[in-house]
Amino acid sequence: MGKERILVTAALPYANGPIHIGHAIGCYVPADVYVRYHRMLGDDVIYICGTDEHGTAISVAAEQEKMTPKALVDKYHEMHIKAFESISVRFDNFSGTARPIHYDVSQEFFKRIMEKGLIEKKTVLRPYCPNCRRFLPDRYVKGVCPKCGAPDERGDQCEKCSTQLEPQELKNPYCVICRNTPKMMETAHWFFKLSQMGESLRVWVDGNRHWPANARNFALGWIKEGLQDRSITRDLNWGIPVPIEGALGKVLYVWFDAPIGYISSTREWAQGIGKPREWEKYWLSKDTKIIHFIGKDNIPFHTIIWPAVLMARGEYTLPWQIASNEFLNLEGRKMSTSRKWVLWLHDFTREFNPDLLRYYLLCITPQSSDSDFSLSDFKERVNNELIATMGNLVNRVLTFIEKEGGVVPNPVAFDSEDRKLLEFIENQPKTIGDLIDRLDFINAMSQTMTFAQEGNKYFQSKEPWKNKGGNTLYLCANLLRSLAITLAPQLPQSSERIWKMLNQTGSVHEQTWEEAKRLGFRGGERIGKVQALYEKIEQDKLEAFKRKYLPHDETQKQPEAKAKAKMEEMKMVDYEEFSKIDLRVGVVKEAKDHPNADKLMVLTVDLGELGTRTIVAGIKAKYPKEDMIGRQIIVVANLKPAKLRGVESQGMLLAATDEAGEAILLQPDKKTKPGEKIK
Repeated sequence: MGKERILVTAALPYANGPIHIGHAIGCYVPADVYVRYHRMLGDDVIYICGTDEHGTAISVAAEQEKMTPKALVDKYHEMHIKAFESISVRFDNFSGTARPIHYDVSQEFFKRIMEKGLIEKKTVLRPYCPNCRRFLPDRYVKGVCPKCGAPDERGDQCEKCSTQLEPQELKNPYCVICRNTPKMMETAHWFFKLSQMGESLRVWVDGNRHWPANARNFALGWIKEGLQDRSITRDLNWGIPVPIEGALGKVLYVWFDAPIGYISSTREWAQGIGKPREWEKYWLSKDTKIIHFIGKDNIPFHTIIWPAVLMARGEYTLPWQIASNEFLNLEGRKMSTSRKWVLWLHDFTREFNPDLLRYYLLCITPQSSDSDFSLSDFKERVNNELIATMGNLVNRVLTFIEKEGGVVPNPVAFDSEDRKLLEFIENQPKTIGDLIDRLDFINAMSQTMTFAQEGNKYFQSKEPWKNKGGNTLYLCANLLRSLAITLAPQLPQSSERIWKMLNQTGSVHEQTWEEAKRLGFRGGERIGKVQALYEKIEQDKLEAFKRKYLPHDETQKQPEAKAKAKMEEMKMVDYEEFSKIDLRVGVVKEAKDHPNADKLMVLTVDLGELGTRTIVAGIKAKYPKEDMIGRQIIVVANLKPAKLRGVESQGMLLAATDEAGEAILLQPDKKTKPGEKIK
């Protein structure tokens, strides 16, 4: 197979705060693993990123920290660079969207799309704060989501249901600066005609069947609902000026200009290597695979808005892959910077070996569903897997060789057990590489650990302390060499330490992937200085870390205090409010898969005198369709209908959650007629 040209990007992090561990595994570490692997394959691959330095997230943070937006983004840009370096994430270029090169590219995009008639000016109503004397775009205003009813959602996107919003759509809005209620006033804005791009996007998305299910299903569901024209300008002082007459005080919407940062950063990279037109072969060539690594909150922009902008502009290559992960929770709760329930990356790598964090994060990567970061589980996985298996193998093999004079013996005729290990060394790198290529980082890490497991099993079986033949130490030294090479994309520092202990020339990161398949360690070669690969994580260190960095950890509270805290968080309702909820017994008549969502099921439910209803429920993973037919369920019958991924749901069924976090349907303990009211 010929060498590939690949452009990898990771979502531009907002320069309004530090990087936390959820960000790290959401896109930056997986992208780093992918790039390092393809570089070892010999592919032409570059890794592009930079800070997102515009938008209301920056303006609001700057006001709160009493800094200018420029000073704020410069501060966090440097902090981001150091955080990424601390966990061995290496970019070919890490730019920023407040640079002249990005202004030029973004304004050129706007003008070219407008020339094609796909941008138009409209006079619209937008929330205006009389107290602050300004319009309230995006994050300057919060309120109730008009789709799902979630409170305190921003004016650009609902975090709970991922609906893309405009500020004027929020219910009960308030200004985030002064908390006053805004009024609606007229203002002019420029709209991108996204509604005209629906069919082109549908054909394109439908053809990308290699995408993760969450990205593909979301995009197709949104297109099916009908795309609406979107405002791509804002009333702000900080941002890229709209490059036409009559637009004084208007800047480009951050989600119009931010993805263009992938292009401007690539151009900046080309200038930096002294080849100013080198960027063109990545962005203007159909032979390039462009891969965007993102978190699921960025799916709408990268699967719909950004490709639509590229289509409208013309000439540029569309993304080939959307590598979209789900969210990482912390100790069973959603991470929240506002509630200080978060672990910052720079804090973690200050206290622990960064490869220990990379290992654990890759083991729990939220590839297809949200995952949970647990400090106790982190300790157990590191101590009982990484150290007990890999660290143990490296230490016992190299210490044994050191005791035997530090020279790896020459092999003699291989027996069947030796040949089995030889076959494993030859084949295992392909298994690991294929998993990385498929974005299955959990199993790639697991299969890399299999190197150590097989090595331990072979070493123990051969008992070199009893049998002095050279094959055991020769093959184990070569297995460690192959392990170091295949480990290099995932745990860069650990792989380099193993490489140095083996006394191999150069750096492990200079090796090709093919090198892992051969016996490159010759008999008669001397190993280097042997040291412990890792230090065990002690419980007292973990407890000290919790006290220092998770002072609000509710898991440490006494049961009574926890119960009191939960009661204080709970929103109490009176009987009159509760009586408005109409709960009925329903009987499922039909169950089928949702056409646009992997986790949803579409139920046809008999509610007796209330007729038959269609209800969309997230129960597919727990309940097979055939088991639902004839099942009695409890339904909220007077809930307003809502579209879920393109299918209207006319009610909601009730469920509890078990210890594994899976839904447990509620039902009467005796057979009851359909439509019976719950009192």
